[in-house]
Amino acid sequence: MAMNDLLTIGSSGLAAHQRLLMTTGSNIANVNTPGYSLQRTFFTADTLGGVRDGNTSRVLNGFAQAQMFRDTSTLANRNAYLDSVSQIDAIVSDDALSLSSKFDDMFTQLHATTDNPTALSTRELALAQFDALTERYRTLNEQYQLQEKNISQDLIEKANESNALIVNIADINKEIVASGGSPLDGDVAVLSDKRDQAINDLAELIDINTIVQDDGSTLVFMRTGQALVLQDDYTTLSMVDGDPDSTQKEMTISLAGSSRIIGHEEIGSTIGGLMEYRKTTLDVSRNQLGQLSISMADAFNAQNKLGMDLNGDIGTDIFTLPTFAGKEFLTNTAAGSISGSFISGKGSEVTPYDYRISFLSASTFEVQRYDGDSTVGSVVTGSIPPTAFELDGMEWDFSSGPFAAGDKHLIQPTRDVAAQMTVSMSQPEKLALAAPIRVERDLVNRGNATISIQSVYDTDPTTSDFTVPGGYDPAAPHQVVINAGGDYEIYDDSGTLLATAAAATAGQQLFANAVPPLTPGYDINIDGDVQEGDVFTMDYNTDGFNDNYNALRLVDLQQKDLVRKSLASTGDNKMTMNDAYASLVSFIGGKTSEARVAASAATSLLEQSTQRHNSISGVNLDEEASNLIRFQQAYAASARVISTAQETFQTLLSSLR
Repeated sequence: MAMNDLLTIGSSGLAAHQRLLMTTGSNIANVNTPGYSLQRTFFTADTLGGVRDGNTSRVLNGFAQAQMFRDTSTLANRNAYLDSVSQIDAIVSDDALSLSSKFDDMFTQLHATTDNPTALSTRELALAQFDALTERYRTLNEQYQLQEKNISQDLIEKANESNALIVNIADINKEIVASGGSPLDGDVAVLSDKRDQAINDLAELIDINTIVQDDGSTLVFMRTGQALVLQDDYTTLSMVDGDPDSTQKEMTISLAGSSRIIGHEEIGSTIGGLMEYRKTTLDVSRNQLGQLSISMADAFNAQNKLGMDLNGDIGTDIFTLPTFAGKEFLTNTAAGSISGSFISGKGSEVTPYDYRISFLSASTFEVQRYDGDSTVGSVVTGSIPPTAFELDGMEWDFSSGPFAAGDKHLIQPTRDVAAQMTVSMSQPEKLALAAPIRVERDLVNRGNATISIQSVYDTDPTTSDFTVPGGYDPAAPHQVVINAGGDYEIYDDSGTLLATAAAATAGQQLFANAVPPLTPGYDINIDGDVQEGDVFTMDYNTDGFNDNYNALRLVDLQQKDLVRKSLASTGDNKMTMNDAYASLVSFIGGKTSEARVAASAATSLLEQSTQRHNSISGVNLDEEASNLIRFQQAYAASARVISTAQETFQTLLSSLR
């Protein structure tokens, strides 16, 4: 068999080892280059002598690299969520921004009014505290609005970054395919590194999977299987106004002329983390803040209307409760809209949920509550007419029809009410600190019994015996007389017997226990020993300005359960204002803690997968230094082979002369 001559063999060895030296030098030069993978040049022995068919390729474990991509996405997702939730956690837990401190200031000032109910100075300070409290609500809600705006802008930027990376990956794929996958000079390895670095950067934005093709290209998919980069096409991501809530940016993905909306569960990574935080934490806690503001404002309104102000009138609202409007889905076929308001006196029934109304026909509909993305409770059904529909302390107005089957509407009643609530009372004398009713025992009574107001529960002139602006119906209970049997006989102002409460009632909740029961809007207790003929009187509290009965009831609101916990109608389903705010802070704090733990675990996983990938594909300087010496020696030896071949040839020529 013919053999290559010595010069050819030496030349092939010289070229081969020069190539090996170049590869080693490139590895050393790129030891700190992000995304660079270790390269190795391999040769095959020529059957005629020497080496041939050298190729340079990356040292890569596809499984280890794919695991690193997945762990990169997981950490990016948890970090995006953690960074966002940490911001709102710092805000709601900051003493300088806390509602709890404002609650304390407000009730401290209200307590001061109980010492001197007629003093305008303490009343003015109490009104100032109400104003300060509404300003604190607005400040907190503005922080929510600002973070929502920042997240929307961040999502737009992240979508643009993703698009740029997707296009870059597709372009590099084309270059690799165009090269025919030739590994002769290492260009494909460099291009592959650039593409994989782009894929890794994309993994920080979107949770992805990859498939390597025989032609050297890599296809990229979302974890749900949605294609991002194909052989001859790629997707485009866009942020669009939400439907029907335009403030909630939604992500769409377009491929081959088809477009659809994708949620945070599909997209994952940084973008998914931001979207998940917005839906499950930002919106939910923002609704809770709104619920608290409505429950608080309505409780103060209701209690103030149960008292008498400094003008001698029945109390009025302290706060103005905001109204709200529904949002129509773009797919609706009818032009109907829904508006709503909070029902006075039912603030403790308001929930922190969103509501989706789906019309089954033009006159029938279903209502489903939502807590973020999760449904809450069972479906509630309704029909129109009538056009007023009550649910959870709200009244919805359906008069702006028409509606059609398939129409859907979104109602977010508590989303921004914390910012919209205002103090409507401007005159301090309008604070109703006194009781509207005065009760007294006759001075000539033989018994030692005393009379007191058990409760005031209604001053509405349409449902009680009080009249406006301040008065008491003569036909209402005005006198209680003890008869021979110890029973409590109740008379109106003209002496007409209205009802009798048996002696066995012991004078407790006298009107409720009377036969027939009486509902003048308040009730009384008579405590102690009564004697036949003892008389007790009730009348409007005219000139009773020094009375602090209702001021004490306003102060008592601090300890009353006013905010709804759940949809349950019985059991422990209410909490105080302070407890409600503490629950909001705890909710966010819990989410922050969970995110911190998840981010820590994801960091460890990424470190492990990165170390594994780098142990295979990373450059080891000690190894490269050893190779440099070895290849240099082999290069010198190959050069010596060429030199020997030349000397041999010269010797041969000389012998023929």
